[in-house]
Amino acid sequence: MRYFIQFVLALLLIQGAFAESIEAKDFETLDQESRYTVLIENIRCPVCQGQSIGGSNSSLASDLREQVRTMILDNKSDKAIYLFMVERYGDFVNFKPPINSKTYLLWFTPLLLLVLCLIYLFRITRNKSTYLSSSDNDIERAKKLLK
Repeated sequence: MRYFIQFVLALLLIQGAFAESIEAKDFETLDQESRYTVLIENIRCPVCQGQSIGGSNSSLASDLREQVRTMILDNKSDKAIYLFMVERYGDFVNFKPPINSKTYLLWFTPLLLLVLCLIYLFRITRNKSTYLSSSDNDIERAKKLLK
């Protein structure tokens, strides 16, 4: 029982190290606050792997959240905010990158891979059916020879 209590206390202490503080941001309207929430969840952190700036603890993400907040308070449009981020950090900061000459490979490689797999599957199943039919003929010929 003593070890169980020590284990539970250790778990509680470990959780404290991973706790995050919530940043309180002041906005003039609820619309600005909802825009802020959507924007920080749709902008990828340049430092972190696959995290938005809203979910990242890095100092750069904190600075970018503050930049988004000031741009919203300055009545900048969402498009202007995204454009600002893309100009500084490239298309990588968008979780949904646009389709352009730089991102064709990103968008169309999965589709090309799917088509190639379907062609391969079709060819394998077609060859297997001809293989089975020829082996059936061989079996019939072998039965006739054995008689």
